[in-house]
Amino acid sequence: MALSNTDWEAFGEHVYRFEAPDIVHIRNVGDVAVEDMRRMFELIRTGVAQVGGPVFWLAGIAQMGHVHAEARKLAIESDTARNLRGTAIYGGNFQQRAISNLAIKAARLLRPARASTPFKFIASESEARAYIEAIRRGAQGVMSRGSRPPPLN
Repeated sequence: MALSNTDWEAFGEHVYRFEAPDIVHIRNVGDVAVEDMRRMFELIRTGVAQVGGPVFWLAGIAQMGHVHAEARKLAIESDTARNLRGTAIYGGNFQQRAISNLAIKAARLLRPARASTPFKFIASESEARAYIEAIRRGAQGVMSRGSRPPPLN
C-alpha cells in the first residue's frame, strides 16, 4: 500500500495524507483509541517503506478528543526512533499539549533513543512546517537526527 500524495484519507474520524518528499501528515479528529494509535504507527512505517528511510510526522491535534489509556501506553512503548526524522505537533489546547507532552517525556525515559529524534509542539501548521524545514537544513539550535540531545536535568 502506498500513501496518497494528494487526497486526505480517513481512518475512523482521523485523516492522513503523505506529502512528498517525506512527511506523514495526520490530523486527529475526536478520541484516539488504541486501534487509532496502531494505525498511526502503521502509516509511519508505510511512509518509511515508501521513501526508503525515516519520515517526518506532522500532527494536527486541534480537533483531537480524549486519548485512551491503552493508546497512550502504546505510544509510550513503541519504538519510533528509527522511523522518524522528527515530529511537529501543531494546534491543540493546553490540556491536549500537556497530555501529549507527558506521554512523550515518558517514552523518552523508557526508550532513550527517542531523545535523539527532534520533537516540538507548535502553535500553527505553518510554524510546524517551518520547523520541519529547519531540521532538514540542520539549522542552528534545531537537532538533526543523530545529533546529541541536551542532558536531562
